[in-house]
Amino acid sequence: MTHVEEYAAKKTMYYSCQFINDFFMVFNSRVDNGENCLTICCESIEDFPAEALGKTGKETVEHFIEMRSRLISEGKTSNTPRVFSKGCVNCSNYRFDEWKHDDLVHYVNLSMYPAPCQCKCSYCSVPICDIKALNKTEVMEGYEIVFDALEYAQNIGLIAPDATWQVSSGEIAIHPLKNRILDIVKNKRVAFYTNCFKFEEEIAKILSENPFSGINISIDSCTPNTWFKVKGVDNFEKVTDNLVKYYSACSRTDQIRLKYIILPGVNNNYGDYELVIKMMKTLGIVFLEISRDGNFKYKLSTEQRDELVESAGYLIAMLTRNNLFCSLAPYTPEETANVVSFAKKLLESGAVCQIN
Repeated sequence: MTHVEEYAAKKTMYYSCQFINDFFMVFNSRVDNGENCLTICCESIEDFPAEALGKTGKETVEHFIEMRSRLISEGKTSNTPRVFSKGCVNCSNYRFDEWKHDDLVHYVNLSMYPAPCQCKCSYCSVPICDIKALNKTEVMEGYEIVFDALEYAQNIGLIAPDATWQVSSGEIAIHPLKNRILDIVKNKRVAFYTNCFKFEEEIAKILSENPFSGINISIDSCTPNTWFKVKGVDNFEKVTDNLVKYYSACSRTDQIRLKYIILPGVNNNYGDYELVIKMMKTLGIVFLEISRDGNFKYKLSTEQRDELVESAGYLIAMLTRNNLFCSLAPYTPEETANVVSFAKKLLESGAVCQIN
């Protein structure tokens, strides 16, 4: 059987999601206490598919490959007991569709903890980490298993050459293992999720030398007052200065990506929306990732969901009126449809205007 025939044979109708299909490899928990650190996704559902780190990188990867294989098998038949996909049935991304996969990892997310961060974001569920915690033997051993797993996965050709890498293990600019992490990803299609509290020369160098690298900052507001409410730190001007420095180091304008986590009652006002659009225009950024507080994605009341939908719809209408683009990846299909519908009504009514 040829490679093309093998690929076609794996295209069929069954229950799955894009994370399973594209074989996301997500290190998203503590590395030192036996938690399920390696997962397919970051959805806030119970029993999401995840595995603890093994004793070695090889063992960790082999267990992960088996978990993903079982997830696909469980999605193909109702007779198979749901072990790994038990929580998936409650996820908005899990659906019956025509899926095709190539058994290569297409996304690697490095969000392992403990990891240091200077931010005090109101929506962050990760406990503040004392940077000295990374000096503990069990923590360092856990990190070594992660690095070993990544090396093993690359050596056996598991990770696709064009895979996207995400670095969001606390704040990379102050991470004690920064150099180890940067050495792994510097030549990859990598996005550094940074708070921009500190300008890091090595990241700027990567942005300059690697056009497929970029930074992602959750801006969440564009006024100092709202910034302090969301971030818990009064340093908005310092952050914008560092953002401009990173922008100056880029070889392409689309290497800077902004995310806006809508927090109804906090940052869903016209003033913050207007200024984030002005920032995008100043930096030549045409795309905004519209997000939400994932901790409450499946816990909102009808009234709270309606407010979130209208808040996102208004922001989309403003972006569209100003020839800017966005994504709504963390929103459910139903929410997305309602957001787009509300934005369309606003645009048709002339309720939003162009911002100079």
